[in-house]
Amino acid sequence: MARIPYADTSALPADLQEWHAKLPPNSHLFMMVAHAEATAGTLMQLGLQQITQLELPARLRELATNATAGVLGAEYLRLRHVLPDDPVTPAEREAIYRGDHSGFSGLDLAVLTFATAVARGLPVDDATFAPVRAGLSDREIVELVQVVGYYWMFGQFANVLAIEAEPHA
Repeated sequence: MARIPYADTSALPADLQEWHAKLPPNSHLFMMVAHAEATAGTLMQLGLQQITQLELPARLRELATNATAGVLGAEYLRLRHVLPDDPVTPAEREAIYRGDHSGFSGLDLAVLTFATAVARGLPVDDATFAPVRAGLSDREIVELVQVVGYYWMFGQFANVLAIEAEPHA
């Protein structure tokens, strides 16, 4: 059970009610974030942009998201962050969550290694950075760090506030 109640949808300001209407059903995480009315809309907009407007390829973005979920043990992200036409297979998702990157190579492995280091809050050494630098543009590298940071924040929301990993509707 969540440590604090989810926001009451009917009590939200109009702009957040509009955002809520666009969300998939059972979005417990966003109903928790809605308590922070001043920033909830911005966080939701940023989440939408993470999925729709990045130059970073969807597969690499999702590898990084799953690596972050694995580092945090964020069950909510593991269960809920599954996109339509997801570029990461369920088997890959489970392996990443367990920290098993043995089935990956090339840029996929470089991104997983980099995202894992970033999510752990460790300095990224030259050996970890070099393969990412060789395979991604400057913009994509910055977006990769942003993706890890964004999902690290939401993984922590889910973990600290004990947000239930409800099933997709």
